[in-house]
Amino acid sequence: SVMSTAALSHGPCATASTFASTSPARARRIAPRRPSGRARGSRTRLGASPRVTEASAATSIPVLHLPDEDCTPEEEAAFCVRLRDVCHTVGFFYVANHGIAPKVTVDVLEASRAFFALPHDVKQGIANVNSPAFRGYVRLGAENTAGRPDWREQIEIGVEADAPGGETGAGADAAGVDADADDVERGFGGTNDRPVYDVLVGPNQWPEESACPGFRRRVTAFLDDAAVLSRRLMELLALSLDLPRDFFDDDFRSRPNVQAKIASCPSAPEGSPQASSFGVGAHTDSGYLSLLLQDDVGGLQVQNGDGEWIDARPIDGTLVVNLGEMLQLRTRGYYLATPHRVVSKASGRGSPPRLSVPYFWNPRLDAVIEPMESLPDTLTWLRPEPEDVAETASHGSGGNRLIGEYGLNALKSLARSHPGVMARHHPDLEVTRDGSVQRRSKTEPLTGP
Repeated sequence: SVMSTAALSHGPCATASTFASTSPARARRIAPRRPSGRARGSRTRLGASPRVTEASAATSIPVLHLPDEDCTPEEEAAFCVRLRDVCHTVGFFYVANHGIAPKVTVDVLEASRAFFALPHDVKQGIANVNSPAFRGYVRLGAENTAGRPDWREQIEIGVEADAPGGETGAGADAAGVDADADDVERGFGGTNDRPVYDVLVGPNQWPEESACPGFRRRVTAFLDDAAVLSRRLMELLALSLDLPRDFFDDDFRSRPNVQAKIASCPSAPEGSPQASSFGVGAHTDSGYLSLLLQDDVGGLQVQNGDGEWIDARPIDGTLVVNLGEMLQLRTRGYYLATPHRVVSKASGRGSPPRLSVPYFWNPRLDAVIEPMESLPDTLTWLRPEPEDVAETASHGSGGNRLIGEYGLNALKSLARSHPGVMARHHPDLEVTRDGSVQRRSKTEPLTGP
């Protein structure tokens, strides 16, 4: 085979040393702006939000233009006021002027198209059922959301690291995440009492260069830029809440558990069962922040507060941004993790598939995310304050508990979506209805160390 199941080598989607692959020129081009004369932990008191009459019933997805790197503090503050309103009432937006070069976005979509055009048996050479860490190719219909198969194929990518127990992928090198003193204390350094979410640690699977020339390089370039943009957005989100710009830093430190997908949702023939299915079923994302690069086919929909589905049509030069479950939990429900889905388009043979590259900026696996004791007194509720911030409605009432220990929340999502990996590599684990992961021999949910 021109792809090897042993092609589990270290590369992008690592952090700290992970982002060493980001070139200095690229880092400067989209680096977070630090207004001169202001300390990293400083904040600017923002103006009041305009009152809205029906905050939850959004009918469109707003477009926000990221301020230039040399913008004034006043311009940055004005952007943060708008950002706050959108995150509080919608939880979804397009970001323009994001700093990722058009060549980078075009390249990663072209690389994606080339990979999905490969023969099925070649793609299966890096099938994710070979990876205990849920990495690699997922065939059409193998992933599910809320118990229903998703009509898409994809590659799952995560932080590059040695697998627990010391297994390494072919070509492992310094681009991986090294176990530091904290890792050893938490069980990532070779001890036998590792936390259950340690199963998420491991190497990626990549197609052989001869099978898909330039794939890894092009994907890496986009993921590096997405990481820099995510850091800047997290600072702006902190400022938008009238908090210091480094408020969220401790939840990530130097090792955020970033994830990404390279996804293809093919059109479904008229009258087929797939014509009435979803490319991706309704769900919320498990982390802090998600970025989405999509082609011009469309199909993404966002649910507003009235339960209506709004089209998030492709807009040239933008990325779609949405907030995850951990940010909703951290902000006591002030910011929203909004349900979304991808609708399969029924059309004739030969219609192009929908290509997308979702990127997930998540906390470190051992982070424990708890609601802030109180929100800044400058924030105003423009919609009813939720009674329970530790749940979303994406899996029905009581079906999606937000687990503050992030590693368990991340494992919840992957375990639900990839039953084949669970059955092959983790038969001792099961996912309960609310998303808690537990041993089959016990009734109590698992916790970290």
